[in-house]
Amino acid sequence: MNRPSPARILARRAHARIRYAKPTVQASARRVAPNPANIAPMSKRKASASKPQRRPRGEIDRNYFYGDVLIKTGVAVGVALGLIALYTPFTLMGAINDGMYDYLAVMGTFGVIGIVAFFAGRHLRREATHWDFD
Repeated sequence: MNRPSPARILARRAHARIRYAKPTVQASARRVAPNPANIAPMSKRKASASKPQRRPRGEIDRNYFYGDVLIKTGVAVGVALGLIALYTPFTLMGAINDGMYDYLAVMGTFGVIGIVAFFAGRHLRREATHWDFD
């Protein structure tokens, strides 16, 4: 007697269509357009993350040196402004009330220069590493 193996019988049963249930949607209208939720995982290649690049030694030294110089410049400008403000015999409110806008403009300009130099130096010092992604 030539009987099929049990594996074939089960496989046929698993892939057989259910005949007693009516299809609720026509076969042609099931997938007119692809499901947007499945489009991204279906893509063939994913964008790879950029590989970190090693910085040259000259660039590291330059960033460290100029960062250090700019930090010290910003601190020096801040100290100088503080000493000038202590040395002048009037307060900031007194200068505004007296209309000394040229003094305030000079002090404000140098204050902005000091702050910009300090933060630019901090940025360069942070960039003074061997790797690009730090």
